[in-house]
Amino acid sequence: MRTTGRRPARHWFADLKAEALAWWVGAASERALRSVMGGRLRRVLLWQIFRTIGQRAQPDGHADSVVEFRITGRRDGDVDRYRLTFHDARCRPSRGGEGRPALTLELEGVAFLRLAGGTTSAERLLMTRKLKLRGDLLLARALPATLRPPGRRS
Repeated sequence: MRTTGRRPARHWFADLKAEALAWWVGAASERALRSVMGGRLRRVLLWQIFRTIGQRAQPDGHADSVVEFRITGRRDGDVDRYRLTFHDARCRPSRGGEGRPALTLELEGVAFLRLAGGTTSAERLLMTRKLKLRGDLLLARALPATLRPPGRRS
């Protein structure tokens, strides 16, 4: 059997969704992104993004951990909490959860879209204080390679 260096065929749709997100985030204005993140579609959009992240992620098979994203800026002033659980070289997304995560990332909705869409980096968000990290910083350092944002080939 010959290998071509491509990802397995079962991830083609997740890759397509990630590239579409990257295109949309790159093309949309700040005002349009704020409107979506302040509207009724916020919850659906966030869940689809986290499902896609879970499908595309390539976690290390030896590392078991939980990463929590706290996304601020909801209309009611509350915070959306999503978790990525890494176990047995798989990534499982969920809304909220019990227990203390190994790493917590807190950022505003538009900053999250830009990070998930690959139009900005975590380092840039940290420097501009739009991203707050708590927990295992070594895990934070490895996270971009594990989550494979759009535009990043592996």
